[in-house]
Amino acid sequence: MPDLMDISRRRHTVRSYADRPVEPEKLAAVLEAGRWAPTAVNAQPQRILVLDTPENLAKVREFCTFGWQKKYVDLACESDTPEHDRIVLYYGAPTVLLVCYDRDVCWRHPTTGETSGVTDATIVATHMMLEAASLGLGSAWISYFDHDKARELLDIPQSWEMVCMLYLGYEASDAAVHHDLSGSRQPIEKTCFFNAVTHEGA
Repeated sequence: MPDLMDISRRRHTVRSYADRPVEPEKLAAVLEAGRWAPTAVNAQPQRILVLDTPENLAKVREFCTFGWQKKYVDLACESDTPEHDRIVLYYGAPTVLLVCYDRDVCWRHPTTGETSGVTDATIVATHMMLEAASLGLGSAWISYFDHDKARELLDIPQSWEMVCMLYLGYEASDAAVHHDLSGSRQPIEKTCFFNAVTHEGA
């Protein structure tokens, strides 16, 4: 059985999905992993909207379509010329998890008033992404989408704040892995500092 380090190294961002649905039992396991993720004072403010109907996936595509931008062309599943002015950042995943938090439920810092919602939702999303990898599913963490359009199209409650989406499904056989984005890591001394910050790391 693979351990967490094996799963973490195996996981990579999938930008092309096979035409194969996610089995209900695997989806249930992914959602259960999120349910058991830690949240501040166990408030559990996460709200996960599961999108897997053709109608809702068409809405995802709509709020993940933007004007042409050169820096995102290589990451788009479809990209027109600048004259056509369109890139599409939906990769055909059969299941999309919209990860939100309810700001009325979050723990609030007693001094700053800041909520734990973003942190809580991020931990939940990470647990779900790693569980997906352990089950042989591919995923992509998506932060770049039109939040206002998503709220309108999906009728998201006003107290729910959207943090990210997880695209979920089986990786297409011809999917390309962007190793510069998914596969490389800085050496540990570049990101971890013991007892003092070194000048090189500051």
